[in-house]
Amino acid sequence: MLNNYFQHQAHIVDIECNFRCPDDCDTPGCRKVDIIVEVTLFDLIRLARFLNTPVSYLFSQYCHLGLMIYEDNIHYKRLLIKMKKPCLFLSGNQCLVHDAKPLNCTLFPELYQIKGLLPKLSKNPLFYTFPCLKKPIDISRKRINALKKLRRMSSQEQALSHAYLFGVPSFIIDEKPLRKKLRRSHPKQRNLSLQDYDNLLNELLNSYGFIEGVMEKISRLDAESEIKNLFEKLSDRVMMKYLVEKMVRPVVVHRFERDDIKQLKR
Repeated sequence: MLNNYFQHQAHIVDIECNFRCPDDCDTPGCRKVDIIVEVTLFDLIRLARFLNTPVSYLFSQYCHLGLMIYEDNIHYKRLLIKMKKPCLFLSGNQCLVHDAKPLNCTLFPELYQIKGLLPKLSKNPLFYTFPCLKKPIDISRKRINALKKLRRMSSQEQALSHAYLFGVPSFIIDEKPLRKKLRRSHPKQRNLSLQDYDNLLNELLNSYGFIEGVMEKISRLDAESEIKNLFEKLSDRVMMKYLVEKMVRPVVVHRFERDDIKQLKR
């Protein structure tokens, strides 16, 4: 079941895949700390199989919990698993795990082309040095359909990963208490970076015992039986439809209090 799923996914990835990174690309997306690469438990399981390495080891060495802006409300942030930067799978300008890399790496930059977001993205200062964004990407109809299917699979994997680890398919956080704490601890710093938020996030989550709970759940996935249980949930269409809907329209916001995380209705 597991191998069939990943083989099917790999087949979709290869459908009329004609995009190649430009020769002058120095892999800024793999290096820049401000470029977020979100990974799911399924990305880690795929890598674990490819490298014959425990899932928990991959998470502890190559990933961390972090935040990104929640697109529907700039006053909120979303909890996620991020790849550490520069990516530790990078050797020179080559990806050492190219055939098993996270889906978000696979989808970039073609997904932004079919969404019509390439022109906007190319004007973002973070992406000025990306040669692949300098001109439109030619994508066939079959490739477009394949990318859309991969995006749906990625969304399902994300929703289930977050539900498994965090208890909800989209862990939305009220930014205000975090910003106040950072302002008090960095009074002379005009602009707060996502790294500042991530550092504070992990400090607080660790004090709440939250990270310990997350690591315990990830460690379970070192056992094949737990991976099988997770994949059985992924194949449950009714449950996955519910989780994706809740991910897209979360009903709970989390606020970090002094000693605990409080849940509030949106």
